Amino acid sequence: MTNTPQKEALRGKILHYLALIYPQAADLSLLQAELDLVGYPVPMDELNLHLAYLSEKKLIIPVLDLRAQRRGPSVRVVKITAKGIDYYDGRLPADPGIYVEPK
Repeated sequence: MTNTPQKEALRGKILHYLALIYPQAADLSLLQAELDLVGYPVPMDELNLHLAYLSEKKLIIPVLDLRAQRRGPSVRVVKITAKGIDYYDGRLPADPGIYVEPK
């Protein structure tokens, strides 16, 4: 996945939203709708790529959605980690793949 300013900003918006609702987790469809509301519409398959990127950086974690357990395990919910909050708050060095607006 090639980084572009749009993709970097989208990842920052994901962290922003997850930091706002911390310690709660976000359902992916709700996260997608929130991104759309702030001007970052993203198809679900692309959103999953950004979430995988942030997960590999250990800034978010997938959470098992227990409501869907009877249909089998599914990861349709994500949560920001303590490291993700530190990154969002500017306490970690900047990552060229993620743009967080200055506060």
